Amino acid sequence: MREPLLPIAAYQVDVKDGARWAGHPTQPHGWFSIAHIAYRLASLPLEARLWFLQTLPESILPDATRRPTHIDHDAPAPANEMVVAAEQLRVAAEDMERDGCFEMAFTTVSSAARLVARLDAAAAMSATTHLARIVRQLGEIQTAEAMYEGVAEEAAQRGFPSVAGYALAGLGNLAIMRGNRPAQVLFFSKALQLASAGSPLEAAARWGLMNHALAVESLADALVHGWRAYDLSRSDEERAGILSNLASVAHQSRFPEAAIAGYEGALRMAKPVRLWLSIAAAAAEAAGAYGRDNLLMLLEEEGRRRSGPILPFEHAQWLLGLARGWASAGGSTAAGHFAREARGLAQSHEFHELVYRSDELLDRIEQESVTTWQSDEVTPDVSTLSEATQAGLARLCAAAG
Repeated sequence: MREPLLPIAAYQVDVKDGARWAGHPTQPHGWFSIAHIAYRLASLPLEARLWFLQTLPESILPDATRRPTHIDHDAPAPANEMVVAAEQLRVAAEDMERDGCFEMAFTTVSSAARLVARLDAAAAMSATTHLARIVRQLGEIQTAEAMYEGVAEEAAQRGFPSVAGYALAGLGNLAIMRGNRPAQVLFFSKALQLASAGSPLEAAARWGLMNHALAVESLADALVHGWRAYDLSRSDEERAGILSNLASVAHQSRFPEAAIAGYEGALRMAKPVRLWLSIAAAAAEAAGAYGRDNLLMLLEEEGRRRSGPILPFEHAQWLLGLARGWASAGGSTAAGHFAREARGLAQSHEFHELVYRSDELLDRIEQESVTTWQSDEVTPDVSTLSEATQAGLARLCAAAG
């Protein structure tokens, strides 16, 4: 694994596209301060670290009651001041990740790992798992895999099941990226076996198994794992993502009412613009498939209000979703308009996959080979499903409120 950048170099890499910070609630210079403090603290001799930590204003670091994602849930919260500080730094790093500041997050978590290296074995391994996640997002997949495997093996040997479970879930996420479905279900199943009932690790494992069920179009398994993950989630952001996934499997299984209601509920919960646009893209496809022109128009109107140059990928994704929706609804003129707009934006930012998908749709529109949904199409008989599946669909139908 490469060495982390110095804080100022990490800052320069993360903010090279300054336009994306316009109107953003968190500014990059704040993350630079955290990254610099973390690096400085880890560079000090052991005997000077506590003194330096005590000189910092309390408002500098996140609230100590917040804990990062990857922690040992089978043990009590740490009492050691340096371990607590390392967790606070990692909480800030997770916020950096949400802002796309991966280099500053990498520098910050690397420093946090050094702070706990000789103090707390579980905290040190958890920090390594956190680093692996950042490395994965930076595109260094093989390095992330080696880190996850190392933590999973060491944590199992040393008796830290929760820590090992998070590393296995990380390997499951890599399997998703590679399209390796057998490995995906294997790793997330192992993580679930290690998770304490009701823990965040169980939620992470259930999420992975839900996504596997989505990939193989297993409605029953997706609903079981998805609703359990939903109930264990700690934020509307997480719940919105899960609800959108459940709406997706309902759409795949041809249950229009459940699909549309699920998407509407997810959109209502999705406060971050990035998340809203992503869900709206999927919702638009479902709306078009079921002839819901009114919803397509609402998604366009709301998307124009929310979107902008700060999020070009999500904006292009949303436009393509509208195009696909209108194509399915029989509105070839509107579909072509949105597809060309999506293609132009994707091409200008070199989003090659979106360019390809836009071109494919435009070719289908030109050749008049787009399949439109007919209102008299047969949908599955709900009464033939298991009681658990029926209950999961009914809950999804109620999601729109």
